[in-house]
Amino acid sequence: MATRQRLSINYPSYGIKGLSPDDAAQLQTLFDQCADFFIMTNGALAEATAAAAEFTDVPEGKTSEDVLAWGLVDDRDRLVGTIIGVQGYPDSQTWWVGLMLLAPEQRGQGLGVSFYQAFEQWVAHQGYRFISLCAIAPNTVGRRFWQQLGFEEIRQFPARLYGTQTHDVHVYQRRL
Repeated sequence: MATRQRLSINYPSYGIKGLSPDDAAQLQTLFDQCADFFIMTNGALAEATAAAAEFTDVPEGKTSEDVLAWGLVDDRDRLVGTIIGVQGYPDSQTWWVGLMLLAPEQRGQGLGVSFYQAFEQWVAHQGYRFISLCAIAPNTVGRRFWQQLGFEEIRQFPARLYGTQTHDVHVYQRRL
């Protein structure tokens, strides 16, 4: 099993650290800042327990020990981004990214690419061969982000209910 550890990012004034359930309040603040994502996805702001649930809501066959989360922090140790994933899902060779968020003021500067690349290097070092994720159809900016990083769409699922919104789902994968 992989262990949470500090990742390094080659981006001035930022660092990456492992997150735990003890960081749920900081993560919830980031969720609140990313209201645009949650409204697009669920039709509403993130629920007050959404951040805490990221550490416990796991796919069938996995445990909370399989969930690892990293936070992107600025030079004042404020959480400005996160990547949350499940190791060994949906198979033993794959790491599933359940969520990647950046605070709105951090977007469009290349910071997300650097954050993801640090994560990917760590995942590859752990011996995984693939990273997979899904993105809802209306998240065109997110889908383009993943495609520009070399992710290929491997399948689509028909409309699925997220909160009050119904979206087609695109599944992406990248070979490491």
